[in-house]
Order: sequence, then structure tokens, then C-alpha cells
Amino acid sequence: MNEGFSTFERRMQILSILMNHKQISRLELARRFSVSDDSICRDITALSRFAPISSKMGRYGGVYIVDEFKSTKVYLSRDEEEVIEELIHTLTGKKRLLLQTVLYKFAMPK
Repeated sequence: MNEGFSTFERRMQILSILMNHKQISRLELARRFSVSDDSICRDITALSRFAPISSKMGRYGGVYIVDEFKSTKVYLSRDEEEVIEELIHTLTGKKRLLLQTVLYKFAMPK
């Protein structure tokens, strides 16, 4: 379903999922991204360095983020960046500059 993401993109998608859903299992995350449970564990460990992510074991367990957390940065996916780059070339003047600014603000660090 979400194949082809870089590790960084996958982690940003996981963070987005956690902010939009109350809780999700590691197994479900592994299925969504077609990666191993170990990869998800590494992702969660990396994300927990800057976001308050916790996990619970058991029947009603899973990975979750505290309700008060709000990410201050949103990144574009690779596909979104490509579409914007294509659109930039069709514009001129102020509109072109504005769209370039949007791309600069929200493009993933390279």
C-alpha cells in the first residue's frame, strides 16, 4: 500500500498516523508500510526522541502519542514535491515565487 517510502518518509507518515488516530498496533503499521516489526520498532524508537510516543502491551495495546502533542513541521511526500515542481514551471511572476516558497517551506530535508 505505502511501498517505496524512504525511512524518513515512513517515519513522518507514522507520526501523522499517530497524531490522527488514538492508537495503532505495531503489526498494523508493519502491514501498512510493508516492513518488518523490527523496522517499526526502530521507527518508534527514533520518533520517540522528539515526540511523546508510548506503547502498551496486551489486547488493547499498541503505539500511541499523547493527546496534547502537536507537530510543528509538516513535510511533503516525494510525489507531492514532484507535482509542485512540475506546476512551478507552468507559472510566472508572483505565483511562481509563492509556489517555490511553499515548496521550500515544506520539502523534506535532503
